[in-house]
Amino acid sequence: MKSCVVLLALLVVPITAYGHAEIFFPKVFSVAELPTTGFVLLNPDTSLSTVNIYLLSTSGSVISGPALRRIEPGGQLSQLGRELFPTATNSGWVYVINDTEGMQAFWLNYDAGTTFMDGAEAFQYETIGADQIVPLVAGQSELNIINPNFTATPITIRLFGRDGELAPASSRQLPIAGALQAQASVMFPGVDMSQARYLRIQSGLPIASTVLIRGFLVPIESAVINGSNVGTGTSMSFPHVINGALTGANYTTVIGVTNVSSATQSVTITLNPDGGSPISINRTLPANGALRETALDLFGLPTTFQGGWVNVTGTAPVAGFAAYADIVGGAIAVVPAGDSQTSLFFSHIADGPPQWQTGVALLNAGSDSALVEVYAMTPSGALIGKTTLSLSPGVKLAKVIHELIPETRGVNGGFVFVRTTNNVPLYGIELFYTEDLKVLSNVAAGKLSGINFVPPGSF
Repeated sequence: MKSCVVLLALLVVPITAYGHAEIFFPKVFSVAELPTTGFVLLNPDTSLSTVNIYLLSTSGSVISGPALRRIEPGGQLSQLGRELFPTATNSGWVYVINDTEGMQAFWLNYDAGTTFMDGAEAFQYETIGADQIVPLVAGQSELNIINPNFTATPITIRLFGRDGELAPASSRQLPIAGALQAQASVMFPGVDMSQARYLRIQSGLPIASTVLIRGFLVPIESAVINGSNVGTGTSMSFPHVINGALTGANYTTVIGVTNVSSATQSVTITLNPDGGSPISINRTLPANGALRETALDLFGLPTTFQGGWVNVTGTAPVAGFAAYADIVGGAIAVVPAGDSQTSLFFSHIADGPPQWQTGVALLNAGSDSALVEVYAMTPSGALIGKTTLSLSPGVKLAKVIHELIPETRGVNGGFVFVRTTNNVPLYGIELFYTEDLKVLSNVAAGKLSGINFVPPGSF
């Protein structure tokens, strides 16, 4: 890990005491946010994990920590920011160093009145990069960028609309282990933000970024989406798309597609309805341009309820997102385009009182049936329950977790592990929500790295 020796030296932690495994939460948390921000760490390794957790300032100094915690093999830690940093008096971002491999992590911020909630997965050094796309800018967009390097790092931030760049670039310098937090509207004064579509952040060294958005599709709820590394992929899939009215709800899904290349390209966007025939449309995106449309408008859907999944195929590299909202209850969540995997972690279960539920969507976009095992575990790594299923090619499954594993009904805490036994990769997302649909939050599926997780009670 390139940054590990540096940040360990910065934090005066004995390097020999820990394996070089780091996690970065790329959000600057205010003191007021710490009591209502939960941090979850999941240890899929077979060894006990010793974890040191720090709160670092935007200038790179240590505000609080280390908070020393130990996580059992196959176990989970879930704590609020105020429990980790009870004496913190300044805003900061969270840095974790641990001595095991494959650690999964995410954060969620909410308010006491449960009118907004969202968060995102944390980063490891191997998953960050020097050229990132933040695929959604809208309403009030709070951009956060961290520099997990022992070098002050210059960054260039560019704002794009439907047809290209909207304003001159904004250049900043991030100090060693420092961070930036700023509203996009302040960084780009004079720009009509209703025309903004995405941000591109370029740096000399790997950085991590996220954006917290309010005022998009619904008036109160928040949405968070991480920046993603600019890649070469010309296709992406979104495993869950919903549109139309149900009793007490009216759903909309917005699809965003970004052309990250410097040339015009054509994209094909295909809706695969649940139980229906595919619907495909074609769009031409200018160089560095972007598309943002509702599923209703893209595919000419009726106002009655329709579910399905979407595939996007371009002729050049693309990035994108799907945003789900219930315009009656006021909930929203934003989901980035993800990767298909043969093993997926969903790092938390919220299915108990007073009103929480956890939904899981799995998509087999391949040409072979997937043989799937689903496990639910307690925070200590013990088995709650398990199930098996077969997922046909081109089919999506979307269920509340207790519909898949009845033993999880009423459970708050623990995590879910999904794997295929015939090496067919799946796309997956997890959504937390309240029964009144006032809040909705997505956490992307975690990836196994460097280890083979064997769940208890394996079939």
